[in-house]
Amino acid sequence: MKPLSIRARLPSRNAFILAFATLLLGMALAIAWVLGVTLFYPDGELARAIHRRDDLIRAHIDYLMMAQFVFVFGLLFRQYAIRPPIWMIVSICFGTFNNPLSFALRALRPKIDPATLPPVEPHFPLIAGVSFTLTTVGFLTAAFLAVRAAWRAGDAAATVARSLERAE
Repeated sequence: MKPLSIRARLPSRNAFILAFATLLLGMALAIAWVLGVTLFYPDGELARAIHRRDDLIRAHIDYLMMAQFVFVFGLLFRQYAIRPPIWMIVSICFGTFNNPLSFALRALRPKIDPATLPPVEPHFPLIAGVSFTLTTVGFLTAAFLAVRAAWRAGDAAATVARSLERAE
């Protein structure tokens, strides 16, 4: 028996997308636990480490939303037998992980005094800009692929129906 190549042992692209969505959901749930613990123990060490609770809530919600979108696209790709391009998967994975991470990093930094400049952390605009752009491009491409596949499936079904009508 021949050993399988590394490429043959890799999961399918759709399985990878669904596994990544599970990671995003896990991140959201971990942040939910942190938020819950800090709610019940507001004087604890963990609560003191979080300087901006609102940004941590944003990260939690963002991870939840990203997980849902990635799950939906993974399932649509599976339903319509779409083999998404690698660049789109990388774009979606980078963006959906780093968008919420930007908020989580902000939550752990002490608030900046409004009198001092800059009013935003130096890392935030760069990470946010790159990840927002990649997420947008990746999700729009995924939506286009899903709509095109659904449209073609509808056309194929209509063609079959017309053929059956003529045969009768």
